[in-house]
Amino acid sequence: MTAKRMKSGFTMIEMLVVIGIIAILSGALLMGFGRITKTAQRAKAQETVSNAAAALSMVLQKTGMWPADILAHQGDPGPNAKDNGSKGMTKEVAAIFAKYKLMGVTCKNWKEVDGDYTPIGTDRYGIVDPWAVTVLKKGTQASEGSKVPTGGTVASHIVYYAVDEDGDGIVGRGESVSVCGSPVAVRASAIAWSAGADGVLSEYAQRGRSDDVFSWRKAQETTK
Repeated sequence: MTAKRMKSGFTMIEMLVVIGIIAILSGALLMGFGRITKTAQRAKAQETVSNAAAALSMVLQKTGMWPADILAHQGDPGPNAKDNGSKGMTKEVAAIFAKYKLMGVTCKNWKEVDGDYTPIGTDRYGIVDPWAVTVLKKGTQASEGSKVPTGGTVASHIVYYAVDEDGDGIVGRGESVSVCGSPVAVRASAIAWSAGADGVLSEYAQRGRSDDVFSWRKAQETTK
């Protein structure tokens, strides 16, 4: 008798097992990529607020005094606000950065006499965090009210700031500016912060537990 020849190839069960393994590995890769992307965006947001604070300090060095528009737009609207109420690094503040060639802001209608600087590119609505920049890069059809995939709108992803008005080396002491609804006192000439990926400011007491981003370290805060 001759031995029967065994059939070659995969059975249905074997194919399902292979497909399942591929699906699991793909899911793990996607999760890992998502975490890397989130970490990179947060690092970029940290860089943005730190550069914004440094840019404000450079403006003071160049002018010897805070421009009126910088004093007018500092602070934030507080947690759970429906809009930013023209607070933060609006296009007016971005235009000042363009004037002194800071943060790579570019403008059109450059008129030195009356200060008519109109930011273009991703700064056309002001200095915003990386999550809003992604939306603004899609084209001119984007607006302040455009939705950001991670949460909020372009307007709610603006970078906020406060400056040392009285020159005592501390932001917040003696000045009527709060951070996320709370008074602060930070050793710096200027500070900046943003709402993070969700576009919503949390109470400042939740710092470290929220996704909000700040330009200063906790060690810089003072009660003196």
